[in-house]
Amino acid sequence: MAVSQRDIAEYLGIDRSTVTKVLNRDPRYSASEKTRDLIFRTAERLGYDFTAIRRPFKREYGRVDINTRSRIELLNQDGSLFDEGEAVVRNLSIGGALLTGIRTGMMMLPLKPFSIRLSVMDVPELADLQGECELVRISDRGETGEFQLGVKFLSAKLRDRRRIREFVEVKLREERERSGQVVDPETFIEENRKERSREPGPPG
Repeated sequence: MAVSQRDIAEYLGIDRSTVTKVLNRDPRYSASEKTRDLIFRTAERLGYDFTAIRRPFKREYGRVDINTRSRIELLNQDGSLFDEGEAVVRNLSIGGALLTGIRTGMMMLPLKPFSIRLSVMDVPELADLQGECELVRISDRGETGEFQLGVKFLSAKLRDRRRIREFVEVKLREERERSGQVVDPETFIEENRKERSREPGPPG
């Protein structure tokens, strides 16, 4: 049975309407970035079908902060090297990563379409991971003025995607345990459905 918005709301202990408004990105509803992030990360972890919502959220995958070094290569459309250097992977998901602390030889981006080859360092579980990425967002870090890049994985191998998913799920589970949310999501949902099925229906 598919995971519902009610399942997500009950798992998080929040109102169902909040989950609905956040998932549908209701422009009239204001919620903190922390709440939005929690709802989308939980929905992804529980296996929610994002195609069911009216305005699909661009960040469809649970993500974890890792703050680790990486090698980056900026590649022209023909695959030739434009520039190379290092960056810090601030957070990571099966879908992509957020790069900060970017240091390359020319410290500039190509004017024409390009891709980024990312090699994660300092994380044993992802030691030889490589993936070609597409730039999806450029922003700055406020007072520091240091720009950061949001990238989406284009050509990560299935084996590497599995490794990323496993790594992210372990980290998210550790976060839940630290926050006191130690109940296994699948068990929680199944128990709640059984409980609801025992509730008396409306009077006939």
